[in-house]
Amino acid sequence: MFVGRESELIKLEKMYSTNEFQFAVIYGRRRVGKTTLIREFLKNKESLLYVSLEGTQRENLIGLSRVVSKNNAIVYDSFESLFNAIDKMLETNQKIVLAIDEYPYLAESYRLFLLLFKSILIYAGKIKICF
Repeated sequence: MFVGRESELIKLEKMYSTNEFQFAVIYGRRRVGKTTLIREFLKNKESLLYVSLEGTQRENLIGLSRVVSKNNAIVYDSFESLFNAIDKMLETNQKIVLAIDEYPYLAESYRLFLLLFKSILIYAGKIKICF
């Protein structure tokens, strides 16, 4: 059941309805419904949701690879090749929402993640909204 986050959901839907890149950061104390809000927003949308691991760069690359490949057991050899795969997905999809839950774990495991993400996908204008 989804209760109490209607105003946040409306804001996310408004961001999604634009044709421009959007970036949302959802933060707060643990156990207040951030992940539930994200999952509710993602319903009926082309999306990629990855819950980062408190682990190594390789573990997060494997996990995100599985999300991008839709559990087809494809493991990309680098984040660059993974982002290139997302780029190819965007050739056939008008919008894809990329949601990364527990982002600090991913950032800690691979400090260049955001720089590479921005250079390949955001600056190319391919991703419309991400968390």
